[in-house]
Amino acid sequence: MSDLKELRNRIDEIDDQLTKLFQERMATVEQVAEYKKLNGINTSDPERERKIIEKHLPFVEEKWQPYYQDFQKDLFTLSRKYQDEKNGNDDAFLRYGVDFSTYSDNGFNAGKLAREAMARNPKGTVNATVGSMRNEENEILAFNTVYDTYASIPDSRKASYAGGIQGNPDFCETVFNWVNRLDNIHVPHQVVATPGGTGALSASIANVTNRYESILISDIAWGSYRVMAGQFDLKVETYKLVEDGKVSINDMKIKCQKLMDQQGKVVMIINDPCHNPTGLSMGTELWKELIAFLNELSKQGPITLINDIAYFDYALDYDNATAYMSAFNDISENVAIVIAFSCSKTLTAYGMRVGSAIILAKKQETADHFYNSFLRTARAFWSNVNNGFMDCFVKLVKEHKDEFMAEKKKAVNLLRERSEIFIKEAEECGLPLYPYSEGFFITVHIEDKDLLNRYYENLNKADIYTVKFSSGIRVAICSVSKEKCAGLAKRMKEILDKSM
Repeated sequence: MSDLKELRNRIDEIDDQLTKLFQERMATVEQVAEYKKLNGINTSDPERERKIIEKHLPFVEEKWQPYYQDFQKDLFTLSRKYQDEKNGNDDAFLRYGVDFSTYSDNGFNAGKLAREAMARNPKGTVNATVGSMRNEENEILAFNTVYDTYASIPDSRKASYAGGIQGNPDFCETVFNWVNRLDNIHVPHQVVATPGGTGALSASIANVTNRYESILISDIAWGSYRVMAGQFDLKVETYKLVEDGKVSINDMKIKCQKLMDQQGKVVMIINDPCHNPTGLSMGTELWKELIAFLNELSKQGPITLINDIAYFDYALDYDNATAYMSAFNDISENVAIVIAFSCSKTLTAYGMRVGSAIILAKKQETADHFYNSFLRTARAFWSNVNNGFMDCFVKLVKEHKDEFMAEKKKAVNLLRERSEIFIKEAEECGLPLYPYSEGFFITVHIEDKDLLNRYYENLNKADIYTVKFSSGIRVAICSVSKEKCAGLAKRMKEILDKSM
């Protein structure tokens, strides 16, 4: 082997060549920028970038292919950055590539329209936009046991910082035991308190992805997954959630293999049980099949599975809602799981912003590495979590669990009754729905984008307010009374027919 000095001299020679080629390339990019400006052409051309990588990748040794892709993508970014700066398309104050176009959230926008309609036509308006439980009087459902317990927490505790960046130790222990209610998780774990389930999701994405990589989600999914991906310069790949009228993981497997081939790793988010927006749940057997597949695939590279369980506490079979997690014990050393828990939803305390990331791994060392990286994210982004409400959750579970569970059971029964009314009527009138298992939402299945847009607008005109997704209209039965559920599916089918 050559000595270090000789190797460095060789690298210097290569860098000299790269410098000349870089300047030549950027001079050509400058001409491209001028042409695009004159002809009104967008700077970004993802399809061309994809084809360039595909063209050259076969000529790169396999062991260096992931690094070549990163190198080429960085080069694309520099090229776009120079073009945008030259043509005045960027904002000098902001990080290059950040999306500073006007942000619009479908859910919050739809909710605003619904509230305005409720003010002028309370009896005739259906507000099916809200992703929070409401009672039959259209008041937000706030469990008495939760808020009585919170009221008993001393003000000094509410005003205090948490016991640590990771959250209070008794809170983290209580969260794990709450999720592991069947005592069926036996792999090493760590818990980090987060501001709601969203904090757990964003911390996971921040720590397990690199710029330009892709994450995998279902084809119809909560829109904020894409927003989070965009914050970290990631792309989103999707798999078909439903095949032949039922939840399927066949396309998920295909897309996992595709991502592994492309980037040597897989990062995926599965919102289950009680999927938002369809209300689907995979069930234990599909989870076992998935874990077995991921274990085999992980021989090719690391896999991080983020299980978003935001609505799991509203599953119809509460006692067995986490039975599928027994499959997590079988993960290989190259598979890690982060469970994103939303204490806010469990306790009907959406504004309190409390949740947790529960990290599972085959080796304690892996769980510890995740834990320490998450702590740095926590310190950088939110410092610590709502101390008083962490105390509230611990005290509630220890001292008032039976009363709390009685209230929760009533809420789950209410969801069951509302869903039965809506689904039975939908079947009778032929309103096309995604398969529904349980949870807050039911979704009308519409693939045609033009029809979807017309239908959404016509529902609004009829004072039926919903949330539009990529291939459907989400109906939040959690916020629609049984009285208003009755006849709703029939009305929606009539409006759909007129929209065709």
